[in-house]
Amino acid sequence: MSMPYFFASLQAKNTAVYHNEPCRGDKAQLVSDTAEQENIEYALPNHRAAVICHRKPIAGTQAVRQVTTLRNDGDDPLLCDSLSSLFIGEIGRAESAVAPVWQKRFVLYTAPCAWQGEAQWTHAYVEDLGLYPTYNHNHMTSVRFASTGTWSTGVQYPLLILEDTYLHKTWYFEIETGCAWYMELNLCGCGDNAGIGVMLSGAHEPLDGWYYRLVPGESYTTVPALYGCVDGGFEEAVADLTRAKRASARVSFPGGVVPVCFNEYMNCLWAQPTLERELPLIPAAAKAGCEYFVIDAGWFGKGAWYESKGDWYAHNELFGEGGLQGLINEIRRAGMQPGIWLEMESVSPNSLLAKAHPDWLCTRHGCAVDGADNAFMDFRKQEVRDCLRGVIDTLYGMGIRFIKNDYNHSLGIGIDGEDGKSLAQNLREENDAFYAFIDEMIATHPGLLIENCGSGAMRCDNATLSHFALQSTGDQEFYDRVPSIIQGLSACLPSERAGIWSLPYSLLFNEMNKLTDPDVQKRLIQNAADGVETACNMVTAMNGLIYQSGCIHLADGKNAALIADAIALYKKYRGILATSVPVYPLGLMRMRDDGWTTLGHLDTEKKTLLLSVWRLRCDEPQKTIDLSKCLPCDAHVADVYPQLPGFTCTYENGVLSVSFPPAAKIAGTYVVLQW
Repeated sequence: MSMPYFFASLQAKNTAVYHNEPCRGDKAQLVSDTAEQENIEYALPNHRAAVICHRKPIAGTQAVRQVTTLRNDGDDPLLCDSLSSLFIGEIGRAESAVAPVWQKRFVLYTAPCAWQGEAQWTHAYVEDLGLYPTYNHNHMTSVRFASTGTWSTGVQYPLLILEDTYLHKTWYFEIETGCAWYMELNLCGCGDNAGIGVMLSGAHEPLDGWYYRLVPGESYTTVPALYGCVDGGFEEAVADLTRAKRASARVSFPGGVVPVCFNEYMNCLWAQPTLERELPLIPAAAKAGCEYFVIDAGWFGKGAWYESKGDWYAHNELFGEGGLQGLINEIRRAGMQPGIWLEMESVSPNSLLAKAHPDWLCTRHGCAVDGADNAFMDFRKQEVRDCLRGVIDTLYGMGIRFIKNDYNHSLGIGIDGEDGKSLAQNLREENDAFYAFIDEMIATHPGLLIENCGSGAMRCDNATLSHFALQSTGDQEFYDRVPSIIQGLSACLPSERAGIWSLPYSLLFNEMNKLTDPDVQKRLIQNAADGVETACNMVTAMNGLIYQSGCIHLADGKNAALIADAIALYKKYRGILATSVPVYPLGLMRMRDDGWTTLGHLDTEKKTLLLSVWRLRCDEPQKTIDLSKCLPCDAHVADVYPQLPGFTCTYENGVLSVSFPPAAKIAGTYVVLQW
C-alpha cells in the first residue's frame, strides 16, 4: 500500500507577521523509519510543528482507519486552516509504463444521494471527470466532492472507489464524519510519469470556514478516514469495506439477533396516530411476526407534530382512556416491544420548550439556526442533555425499548460557541456531544435500540451509524423504486443494519387523510388481490432489517400469509444476512432504469447465497442469471419465496432461471441457494 502522506495549510508567526504555507507529507521531514509503522511522524521545521498519521489496521481486512494529528511544538500560536485526515499519493505511478493513469485505466465509482433517491452509484474514467495532465510543472487538474452541514449524505455518500482496470486492483476511501467533508483526486508528479493522489478531509477552510488555533503544546486530531486496496473490482472492494465496518461497529442488537419492526408511518398513518387507527394494526403486525411496534410522530404535544417538537409529553387524548401508556401496554400484550419516534436534536420555535429556554438553542451570529419551523438543541449544554435524558428515562419506564431518532434538517455550515473557534469547529464539537449522549443512553438503558434516521438516509455516514443500532435507508413511497436504493446502500453500510420499508396496501402521502375512505380501501385491496405487490415489497425488505408498514390490517388471508411467510423465511436466514457480503450478479440499477436486477448476500463459509431478483417495469417475463462467480455448479435452491402462480425458479450448472407471469411487470422473488 502507498505511503500515507498529509496535507496541511498553516499560518505561523514569523517576525510579528503570519505567513501561510501549504505542507505536504511527501515534502516534509519524515521522522519515522518506515511506512509500515502505525504512527508515522513528520517534522515541519519551518513551523516548529509535527504531524502524525495514526494508522490502525482492521483485522481480517485490507482496511486501515487513519486520523491525523497536528502538534504545535513552538512557542507561538499556530493557525491551521486545512488538515487532511488522509492523503495517499502516486497511485499507479510506479506502473505508469503499463499505461498512464489518465488513459482509460482508472475508473472512479461515486454514490450521489438525494432524499427518496439515495446511493445511486455512477462511474466514469477519471479523465472523463476532468483529471488530465497539464505538463506545466506539477499537473494542476483535480476532481472534487464535498458536503456542508449536518446532512452528511444528503448530496453524496462520502466514499470513493477507484478501480485500476489494468492491474485489477481497487482502492476505496471513505471519510467518517457527520459534518462537512471534502474529497479530492489529483495528479501527483510531472509529465507522463504521474500518479493519482487522493485527499480526504473534514477540516478545510474553503469548504465551511473551518480553522483551529493551536496554542504552544496543543494538538488537534482530525475525523477518521477509512481506506484499503484489494485485488479485484467494485464487488471485492465493497466486500472488504463491509467486513471492516462490521468489525469496528460499537453497537449490537439485543441477543445479537436482527429484529423485525413494524412502524406505522410510511404509507400508513403518516404521523396521525390515534387509538382507533393503531388498534387494528397491532394484532396484524403481531400475527405477521413483527417483534417491535413503533409509534411514529404525532404522539406528543398538543398541536401538529412539526409544531410541537421538543414538547415530549404524551398527547394522551389521542389514545383513549388509557392514554399513551395504555397503547404501549396493548403492544406489549400482543407480544411485541414498543417503540416511539423522537427528533432529539430538533425543536419547534413555537414549542413550549423553545419559548422557555431560548438559551438552549444552537445559534449562528447570535440568532437561532432555524428553517422556519425548526430550530436545534445544543447538546454541549448540560441542561439540554439533562432534559433529553429525562424524556428517555420516562419513555423507558413506560416500556419503550426502541427509539426512532429522526433528523429532518441540517444545521448548515456552523454554529456559535467558544470565542476564537470557527463556526465549523463549534459544530463538530456539538455533533460529538450529541453522539456521546447517544452512547450514554444506550449504555444506561439495557435493551434499548436507537435508530438513526435523517429524512431517510440524509445522515447515514459511518461515523454517525457507529453510535446507533440501525439506519433508515430512505422514505421512497413507490415500492418499485426502492430496489435501486437498497442496492446502492448495500455498498455503503452492512445490510443487517439497513432498515428497509415494506409497503403493501400502500396509502400514499397525498391520501393521508383517506385511510377510512371506502373507495381508497377498496383500491388498496384490489391492488393487492393477486399477491404480487405484497410479495415484491417483502422481497425488497428482506435485504436488510425489515421495517414493515402499510395498511396491513386490510390484508386478506392470502396476503396476510404472504407477509407472514416472508418474515418467517427472513428469520430463518437473518443470521446469514449479518455475516454476508453483497454481490450484484446483474450489476447495479439506478432509479430511472427499467429491467431485471438483483441483489445477493453471500456467505462462503456458511455456503449460502440469499438472492433477490426483481423485474421492474419491463416486458421481458424471463431471465437467466449467471451465478458461476458466486456458487459452485452443484448448488441447489434451498428455499424460494413467494409461492404464487406463474413464479418459477430453477438452478442448473451455475445459471439461475427465473420467470414471472407476463402481466407481473413489477415483481420479485427471494431465493436461498446453498451448496
